[in-house]
This record gives sequence, C-alpha cells and structure tokens, in this order.
Amino acid sequence: MTANEIENRQKLLRAVKKEVKQIMEEAVTRKFVHEESSSITSLSGAVEACLLHGLRKRALGLFKHSTTTALLQKVSKNFEPAAVILKLLSDVESSNDPNNIFAIN
Repeated sequence: MTANEIENRQKLLRAVKKEVKQIMEEAVTRKFVHEESSSITSLSGAVEACLLHGLRKRALGLFKHSTTTALLQKVSKNFEPAAVILKLLSDVESSNDPNNIFAIN
C-alpha cells in the first residue's frame, strides 16, 4: 500500500469520525436525531465513500458474516427498530403461507 493510499484511507476515516461526532452533538443538544437530518445524510455519504474505496473488508470483519442480516443482528442489541425489523424478517422467512408476497422460496 502506498503512502497516498494510506493517507486517503485516514482521510476517509476522519470524515466518518467527524460525522459521528456531529450526530452525537446533535443528539445531546436536541435529545434526538431525526432520520432525515442532514447529519445522517452526511454520515451516510462518508460511510459510502469508505465502502467505495475498499474499506468495507475491515469494517465487515466485525461481523461473522458480511450480510445485512448480520448487521441487523449486531445493531438490534441496542436499537429497538432494528430488533423489530429482524423479528419481521424472521417471521417472513419462517412463513409457509403461499399468499405471503414476502415469503422466500
């Protein structure tokens, strides 16, 4: 890895940390962060930039499997909406109802 690549990765990671800090500050001052907040949008952009530049392998190393379900399982421990979605997903996957348009065959 070249010095330029290392510098670019560090810059991307600093951007993510900056956006997380901004969201934390917003949460403290307003007591919540709305899902349509510009802070959320900025964080999403910073994370996307990391993923596009190949930083995802290390980030996904936090999970046993690099799937959306693995991410939901990790997040659901501390975030109730993710737990609800995980339960719904589990119910849909276990459903054998042929009328269920979300059933996975």
